[in-house]
Amino acid sequence: MNIRTAKWEDTQAICNLLKQMGYPQPLALIQEKFEILHSDPKAAILVVEEEDTVCGFLSLYFIPQIALKGDFAKVCYLCVDENIRSKGVGHLLLQQAEQLARQRGCDRMELHSGEQRTLAHQFYLREGYVDAPKYFRKALN
Repeated sequence: MNIRTAKWEDTQAICNLLKQMGYPQPLALIQEKFEILHSDPKAAILVVEEEDTVCGFLSLYFIPQIALKGDFAKVCYLCVDENIRSKGVGHLLLQQAEQLARQRGCDRMELHSGEQRTLAHQFYLREGYVDAPKYFRKALN
């Protein structure tokens, strides 16, 4: 398995992986968002490929903190092809993301995972993440 920074050519594979996760967005939207994130120095998108096929990706955002010494990194999306889960792809993506976060001066990682994703929750706990249940949101539309 090879891990690397995502390229424009990966957007179709990213779109397909997002569909597996329940985000059936058109490719044009994924490409538009990819361009925005790809040009943002506070963002990183990683992919894992095996035999030249993208089988997982992670979207990461670095967030500075005004009141704390260390910043934090937020995992926005972590998707692994449903046909090869439990083979180390997610672990590899998180390891690389954590290394990037440390290099950027972050002292913690955060992520949100929907209540229904119980297998993902078990994975994150095995990776050393702890459940922090308070999460608030408000729709702005």
